[in-house]
Amino acid sequence: MIRLAALACALRLYGQNAAQQQLDQAYANLKAMRLAEARLAFESALGLAPEHVNARLDYAYLLLRLGETMAGRDQLKLVLNSRPDDERLSIEYAYLAYETGKRAEAFEIFLRLRNAKDEAIGKQATETWTRLDADLRASIARWTEAAASTPDSYSVHEELARHLEDRNDWVAAAAEYRVAFGLKPDKRRFLLDIARVEHEALRPDYANAALIAASRGTPPMVAEEAREILMPRYPFVYEFEMAVEMDPLNVPLRRELGFLLLKMNRDKDAISVFENLLKLAPDDALSVAQLAFLKVKRAVPVASAESGLTAVKELADRSLEKGYLKDALRYLEQLHETNPEDDATTLRLGWTYNMLKLDRDAVRCFDIARRSQNTKLATEADQAYRNLRPSLASVRTTTWVLPFYSSRWHEIFTYGQAKMEFRLPTSKVRPYISTRFIGDLNRNGGRLRGPLGQAAPQALSESAVVVAGGLASARKHGWMAWGEVGGAWQYFAKRNNTATIRSDYRGGVNFGRGFGAANLGSEGGWFASTTFDGVFISRFDNNALFYGQNRIGYHAPNAPLQFYINVNLTTDLRRMDWANYYEAGPGVRWRAPGLPKSLYLFADFIYGRHMLKGDPSRARRFTDFRAGVWYALTY
Repeated sequence: MIRLAALACALRLYGQNAAQQQLDQAYANLKAMRLAEARLAFESALGLAPEHVNARLDYAYLLLRLGETMAGRDQLKLVLNSRPDDERLSIEYAYLAYETGKRAEAFEIFLRLRNAKDEAIGKQATETWTRLDADLRASIARWTEAAASTPDSYSVHEELARHLEDRNDWVAAAAEYRVAFGLKPDKRRFLLDIARVEHEALRPDYANAALIAASRGTPPMVAEEAREILMPRYPFVYEFEMAVEMDPLNVPLRRELGFLLLKMNRDKDAISVFENLLKLAPDDALSVAQLAFLKVKRAVPVASAESGLTAVKELADRSLEKGYLKDALRYLEQLHETNPEDDATTLRLGWTYNMLKLDRDAVRCFDIARRSQNTKLATEADQAYRNLRPSLASVRTTTWVLPFYSSRWHEIFTYGQAKMEFRLPTSKVRPYISTRFIGDLNRNGGRLRGPLGQAAPQALSESAVVVAGGLASARKHGWMAWGEVGGAWQYFAKRNNTATIRSDYRGGVNFGRGFGAANLGSEGGWFASTTFDGVFISRFDNNALFYGQNRIGYHAPNAPLQFYINVNLTTDLRRMDWANYYEAGPGVRWRAPGLPKSLYLFADFIYGRHMLKGDPSRARRFTDFRAGVWYALTY
């Protein structure tokens, strides 16, 4: 704690010294009439020492000299907040505020300064306030007369409201703004004016109602400004009702009130809200559908109930087509609640839950739909259930194997892993136990030989079985991290006179993302995929390897066949020659008829180049033909 306090003190002293240096530079520039440079120095100093009031005051005067009146006014206000009893600064600010449109604030300051301790300031403030008050009274009288003669002119009521606001007559100003908004309902900025003056009038309920109405409509700029001012909590029903009363033509506001009442199981009140909404917007499809649901639920005879359900199905279809998943989910949930025996709706609801990452709800829907009498629908649901269920199981076992032939090394390699993962209910980190195989047939007498007699790096084949336990994070935005501790048994070790079992520590990060028709089971079209791995391996002299693998290609329509171009890059932390190269070339992968969906064959034709100048016996350029099989199984 003492060290932390000393560090904080040192940082504070450093900031003060740096601020003083900037202030010295600012005043030097100011004296030399280098106003732009002085401004930059003042801003830098105040950023380091915002409590320096005198410097802020000089900065405010500098802004006024530069013609930036509003910025100078705002800086004076900050100084005045620190010096509330400074009467001379107060009257100076009042004049500036009046000139820049803050007339109500200026009027209030002049009124307060009539009783100033400084008699000269008091006299000046009294004279100014008296003159301004007389002018305002005369203006208010003229605009009041104009409003009486032309009551349908919203601009007249707006101008009268602004004059009343300048005189701090908040309640009367709010009334005039409401009249103006009623005459010109498309000018929704009036709602922000109402909220402002109602807040000054100490009537927060009316202010909140205006902001709620403004935030549930157009234009977007007004709605966003209202949301920034609104309280963080969700509004109450009575606040929605006050907002509807203030903005009766706001269809989204009425609709949201209706759904809020539904959440509170106040169906009768919700029906009334939706019926009134449809009087304003008879073509509002969502409200038509929801009203039909409510009347069916309450057994109210309604001729349009069936047409309402049909409308909801059409809305769900359109929402899914356009990618409006949350809207589609709302419609499908309503359809499912009305008719839970409709297996087609249940299956579509499951897919929508799945796309929204609500996998537990998706599995529940797939489980129901796979019992359907419709064979095609049941098969699709069963496949979806089997694919998704393992990711939610408390214990998941995954096995994969990748045998392939490499013409460069004249060898068959095999990589594989069997992993049992345990899902913890309160944690996103998952422990696991794993058995890896990284090896080859080793037909060359215990050591791989490639072109020109070069030896293959150990990264290509460790000739080992690795048993380990570790932790892995859940995948998020395509990323996941993992780490494990174990031991490696090298099955060709005796031949090389090395230890048969060695400790093995591994860990890293992985990123994977596919775009378009990247999955062999998808429909035809263009696709791209990228995979990145960063892996630390203790047995490689505590080295870290980095792999980037990218494909772009075309998926043949109506067939599990893909043609693509590989673009790969490999590098490492210790800058080893064998671990730094790039490669590219065409490839193809396909799944033969009758084979499992998780098994496919591939063939790649690769040209590569090593990026570092290492062993001169190693060819820097290389070509390779690779062909193999990928198979994975999860249960």
